[in-house]
Amino acid sequence: MTGGPKIGWKGRSSLTAWILGTLTVIFLAYQWLPILTLGLLSFSGPTGGTTFPMNGTSFHWYQELWRASVMNDFKPPLMRSVLLALACSATTVVLSVAAAQAMRGQFRGSGWFFYLMLLGIMAPGILVGFGFAILMRLIGVELSWDTTTFLVQVSWTLPFGFLTMLAVFNRFDKRVEEAALTLGASRLKTFRRITLPLVLPGVIGAGLFGFSLSYDEYARSMFTTGPDATLPLAVMAQLDRQLTPEIYAVGTTTTIFSLIAVMLCTVAFWAMRRSTALRKS
Repeated sequence: MTGGPKIGWKGRSSLTAWILGTLTVIFLAYQWLPILTLGLLSFSGPTGGTTFPMNGTSFHWYQELWRASVMNDFKPPLMRSVLLALACSATTVVLSVAAAQAMRGQFRGSGWFFYLMLLGIMAPGILVGFGFAILMRLIGVELSWDTTTFLVQVSWTLPFGFLTMLAVFNRFDKRVEEAALTLGASRLKTFRRITLPLVLPGVIGAGLFGFSLSYDEYARSMFTTGPDATLPLAVMAQLDRQLTPEIYAVGTTTTIFSLIAVMLCTVAFWAMRRSTALRKS
C-alpha cells in the first residue's frame, strides 16, 4: 500500500521560498506601515486631528514647522541632533576601525578588551545616562548636548561599529597587506592604499550605525543633555503638552532625511568602487 503523493525537491524548495517570502513581506509591513501611517497623518488639514478619517489634506503642519513659536520650534533641536549624530558617526568610525585593527593582533588581555568594548550594548541606557549625569555633577562638569551627551552616546554607538569592523576584518586576506609591505610600502601607506579601500563597506556601515543610533537616542540623552534639548527630547516634551499632526510632520521629515543620508552613502560607495575598478582596468 503506497502513501499519498510526495513533494519533490523542487516542490519543497518552491514551498520554502513562498513561506520565507510571505514572512518577509509580513515583517516589512509590520515595520513600515506605522511609518507610512505617520506620513499620511502628517498631511492632515489645518483642523485635522491625529486619527482616521483625516479631516482634509494639506501641507499646513509642515508649514507650521517653519512658523513655529519658541515653545514648539523643532529647528534648533533638529540641528543639535544632526551635529551630534555627525560627530558620533565620525568618532565611531575612527575608534571602531582602530579597535578592530588592534584585535587583529594577538595581545594579552584581548578577551577582556573585547567584552569591555561591548559593555555599551549590555548596560541599560537609562541607568548609563543617569549614572553618567551623577558622575559629571560630582566632578563639577556642566551637562551639555555637545560634551556629556556626546560622550555617553559614543559609548553606545562604538560597540556597533566595532562589531561591524570585526566582521569585515575577519574576511580580510592578510596576504594582500603582507605583499605590499614586502614590496617596500610603509604600514601607513599600506593601510591607506590597500587596507582602507578593501574595508570601506564596513567603514561606511560603522558610520551609518553611529549616525542613526545617535540621531534618535533618547534614554541616554535624557539625563545628560542639559538645558538645550536634542530632537528626541523635544518631541517627547511636545507629546507631554499636546499631540498634533505637527509631530507626524517632524517624524516624516526626519525619516526622509535618514533615507537620503543612506542613499548618499550608497551612491558614494558605488562611485568609489567604480573609480577603483576603472583605475585597475
